[in-house]
Amino acid sequence: MEHVFFSPWVGKDYATGGIFGKKVLVLGEGHICDCDDCNECGKAEKREKCGNFTKEVTIDSLLNGDTASWTGTFRKFERSLVGHDTDVEESKRIWNSVAFYNYIQRAMTEARTAPTPEDFAVSEKAFYEVLEELQPDLIIAWGVTRMYDNLPGEGWEAGPDMIVDEYAVPNGYYTLRNGHRVRIIFVYHPSAGYSWDWWHKVIKSEL
Repeated sequence: MEHVFFSPWVGKDYATGGIFGKKVLVLGEGHICDCDDCNECGKAEKREKCGNFTKEVTIDSLLNGDTASWTGTFRKFERSLVGHDTDVEESKRIWNSVAFYNYIQRAMTEARTAPTPEDFAVSEKAFYEVLEELQPDLIIAWGVTRMYDNLPGEGWEAGPDMIVDEYAVPNGYYTLRNGHRVRIIFVYHPSAGYSWDWWHKVIKSEL
């Protein structure tokens, strides 16, 4: 994957669908990093040092029981996948069943910093490389406004009306080069204002 800087986490059971029975790609927006040389982030020469950030700093830490504040985002989301509170062992089963990839291919330097339209644009090729490599059946994207508005249009098709409790869930499809059609739904970003039990009602219809 030539244009990918932050390699995706791919759970050991992803290829078979794990506990969900289908290949699920969880699509986050971007990493937060406070390294001194983050102005070099995303450049090819830094890939060897930082390319495994998603795996080593994010998901591995989560599965090893890290309870730092940022892990709450992932805990809420995993509960919305299964519809109940989770423990460490179930968390491992969940994340080993999915792939996780952050769309923006440079890290933000602090929380609540929004990526620019240029950040989205320069990350397009990497996104398509990940889709072609992983061939997901379902993408669950974090963010119903900025993410929805800025994902690339090649191969995109808007989905049918999806109404849950009078809320119109943004959704659609990506068709890959081999004709594989990937379902995508957009959920609130689980870092804030995310009711995992309500979003389970949305997600369970797709799993």
